Amino acid sequence: MPDAPRLSLVVPTRGDDALLMRLATALDRQTLARERYERIVVFDGVAPRPVVLARLLSLGATVVPLDHRSGPGAARNAGAKLARGEFLVFSEDDVTPAPDWLEKALARLDADPSLDVLEGETLKPAGRAVRILAAEGLSWIPTNLFVRRSLFERVGGYHEGYFDARRGIYFREDSDLGFSLEASGARIARAPEVIVTHPDEHPGYLDPLRWARRYEMDALLAARHPERFRERIEVHRLGPFTIRRPIVRAASGFVLALAAALAAWLLGAPSLVPPFLALAAIAFLPIWAKWRFDPLRLPVVLLVPFALMLALIRGRARARGEARLLPPKD
Repeated sequence: MPDAPRLSLVVPTRGDDALLMRLATALDRQTLARERYERIVVFDGVAPRPVVLARLLSLGATVVPLDHRSGPGAARNAGAKLARGEFLVFSEDDVTPAPDWLEKALARLDADPSLDVLEGETLKPAGRAVRILAAEGLSWIPTNLFVRRSLFERVGGYHEGYFDARRGIYFREDSDLGFSLEASGARIARAPEVIVTHPDEHPGYLDPLRWARRYEMDALLAARHPERFRERIEVHRLGPFTIRRPIVRAASGFVLALAAALAAWLLGAPSLVPPFLALAAIAFLPIWAKWRFDPLRLPVVLLVPFALMLALIRGRARARGEARLLPPKD
C-alpha cells in the first residue's frame, strides 16, 4: 500500500463544468508533487458529466457522488471520511490557487509541526482580501483552510444543520467549525504567502435577496457559540468603538422607521411621517453602500431589509427545532 499523502484536498461541488475544468487546470500546475497530496471532489446531489469525470480522474482524483443535495458542510464531511492525509485542505470549485499554493502551505506546516490549523490568503481578482480579518482568530472561510485531520474528526467536522435542503440555503457552517476548533485549543496560524483567488461574490441581480436569506442560519450559530458569535460575527472595531452587526441593525432600523411612518399616517399624525421616512432613508444608506450604490440594483436592495428580518425570524424557529443545537457552547 502506498504511503499516505500529507495533504488531502477536499472540494465540494454542484457540478459546474467550467469551474471544475478551470480548477483541474490549476491543480495540474501545482508545484507540489502529486503523490504528496490527494484530491477528493464531492458532487453534492449531482452527477459529474463524462468529460469532467474523465478530467478529474486524469488527475488521480477520487470522485464522490452524493445521492441527494446535502449542503457543503455534509459534502466536505463525506470527503473527509475518505481522506488519508495528515491535514485536510478545504477549498471550493470556483477558486483558482496559485501554482505554489500547496507547496508553500506544506512548507509552513513542516516549519511548525505543532500547528493544527493553517489559513492561507483568499483574494478577490483585484487583489483585495475576500474577508477582513478580526484582530484575533481566523476568517474560517473554506477556500484556503488546512486542518489536522485527527482534530477535525475529534470536533465532529462540519455541523450539517446549517443547510436548508428545500430552499438550498447554507451559511455559517464555516464559522461553526472554526469556533469549535478554537474551543478545542487548536494551534492556529495565518499564512499570507499561501494564496488562492476567489471571484467577486454576489454578481447576480437578485443576489442581494439570496444574501439576506442566508441570515436564517445566524440563530443556530448564536445558540451554539454565543460568546464568539457576539464578539466575532460582523463586529467592526474603530479605535475605542465597537460596532456590532451594522447591516443587521440598519435593516432593523429601516423596517421599524417605515412601520412608524405608516402608523403615524394611519393614526392621523401626518407631520410625523417625513421624519420617520428620513430615518428610514438614513438607515438604508449602509445597506445600499454594501451593494456600491448601484442604481440598477436599487429595486432589489430596497427589499433586502425585509428579507433579512424575515430570515432572522425564521432562524429563531429553526434553531429551536434543531436537535443538535446544544453542544458545544462557549
